[in-house]
Amino acid sequence: MEVKPSRIARAESTRNALLRHARRLFTQKGYAEASTDEVVRRAKVTKGALYHHFANKLELYQAVVEDMEREVVARLETAAAAYPDPGERLRATCDAYLDACLDVNLARVLVIEAPVVLGWKSWCNIAQEHEVATLSRRLGEAVAAGIVREQPLETMAQVLLGALNTAARVIATAPDPAAARLHVEATVERLLKGLASSDVSA
Repeated sequence: MEVKPSRIARAESTRNALLRHARRLFTQKGYAEASTDEVVRRAKVTKGALYHHFANKLELYQAVVEDMEREVVARLETAAAAYPDPGERLRATCDAYLDACLDVNLARVLVIEAPVVLGWKSWCNIAQEHEVATLSRRLGEAVAAGIVREQPLETMAQVLLGALNTAARVIATAPDPAAARLHVEATVERLLKGLASSDVSA
């Protein structure tokens, strides 16, 4: 049976409303304190509508995390697009990642809670799909330009993301996140210099 476009549009609108209000609750209250009852009340939909789109609260949370990850990647791509030089594009991508950690809502969900709520493996899989892919592209551009030593791109991207994730936790949990961001920026800069090819670092 053909599904009418209006029905598809309503379903998409309902899903977006659930994600929007769930995101607000997860960022305001955290996963443990946010309830699906409050999500559906704020979204003005039924509990059945929620379970039509998401099997449970955890699946709803994962969808919110993935949406936020896409938002972060969009920030990284926008930052990189401002520079024609591959080395500057890589540096701008890392800087934009650190800047994103100053957003308290993103930091609470993506940096502090998601690894615990989703579990390490699921969280890493999401990072693999989003940030690792972006960093691999930037590193690939830098390798092609002779700026970064040639190494397996995905491995290099995973190691770099590991450093950025640690930096993110430092920023997100610091009493003064802005000051912490400046400190970790210097460390990340030294890490990037360590990746430079001998021709560039000489």
